[in-house]
Amino acid sequence: MAGLTSRERVENTFAAKKLDRLPIFDIIHNVEFIAYVSGEKLDAFNAEDITCRAISKTLDLVRHFRIPDFLDKRESQDKDGFRYREEWWTKQITYIPIKNLEEAKAMMEKDIERIYKAIDKKKFCFCAREQVNLFSEYFNDPEELNVAFNRIAKKLGDTVMVAPETVPGLYTAAHRYGFQWLTYMFYDYPEIAGRYYDALVDYELFKIDCFGKNEFTNIALISEAVAFNNGLIWPMKFIGEEVYPRVKKCIDRYKKYGYYVIYHSDGNKWDICKDIIEMGVDSINPFEPLATMDIKRFRQLYPDTVCGSMIDCQDLLAFGTPQQIKEATKKAIKDSGGARTLIGSTSEIHPEIKLENALAMYEVARSYLL
Repeated sequence: MAGLTSRERVENTFAAKKLDRLPIFDIIHNVEFIAYVSGEKLDAFNAEDITCRAISKTLDLVRHFRIPDFLDKRESQDKDGFRYREEWWTKQITYIPIKNLEEAKAMMEKDIERIYKAIDKKKFCFCAREQVNLFSEYFNDPEELNVAFNRIAKKLGDTVMVAPETVPGLYTAAHRYGFQWLTYMFYDYPEIAGRYYDALVDYELFKIDCFGKNEFTNIALISEAVAFNNGLIWPMKFIGEEVYPRVKKCIDRYKKYGYYVIYHSDGNKWDICKDIIEMGVDSINPFEPLATMDIKRFRQLYPDTVCGSMIDCQDLLAFGTPQQIKEATKKAIKDSGGARTLIGSTSEIHPEIKLENALAMYEVARSYLL
């Protein structure tokens, strides 16, 4: 069939219509790759333009991404005493200023109050951000975010950008409090922990409503922390009672605006796939080989659900050979049945991935005609 545009390819994938090839879905966080594909050396002044150019030449669908407008490492501390280490493409909390459960309780109660005050003022709240360099973390209010999203979406041309990512709460909470204090709070102060989880979800619903329908995208992504490589992080009872209802609220809110919804959760999530699909999501990702998330098995179990993000970026893309990457990409396409699949890395093309390996994956994905 005649070649489709990126937008047509993405929408046809979700709508189960004919394709010329599978769409490529990824994040580009690699300066060498950006410079090579764009054909221009990167600096602080052209970073946004050439990053968008490299993405538009490579991907059909792009998740949140950061512009490489600074290349140094930065350290900072907020007014609560949290310390951060930031690079242009990622960010982490290096110190959590909580020494006991009572301090965790006091901080959580303060966070709840601050989140709802921000929502009332129609402003973004610093303590409700995930702090990992998501696209939406660097704006003061929804208007700033929407203006920036539309500006970048225009520069991406036909490549579709996922709506500003929705993180219902557990990733954000675990990063801010650490799993230790978060777990203790749910055990010793379940009412406060529940209100905190609700506040984070209400904050995400506020963000969704402020973004609403958008002419540049109809693809959304909801990300929640439920699994690691060996299985679920939380007991199934907790997931059923605490996680599912809150995730469902976010899914329903996006559906209200007509979005296709990707559910993202790292790790081995076989135990929840059926439930999440029945909530109305259109896609599950990523499919990490290291977490035994096998594309072929998923396709057999859920033939009508889009799957994606299956080429391992932790080991294979970072340390493998181009030939190994080509073989893995061909196998993923074959195992997926050549339909309802988004081809890409299990997370992103991060700075440690070799240029030739990323190019090998995308070359196979583009040339494998259906």
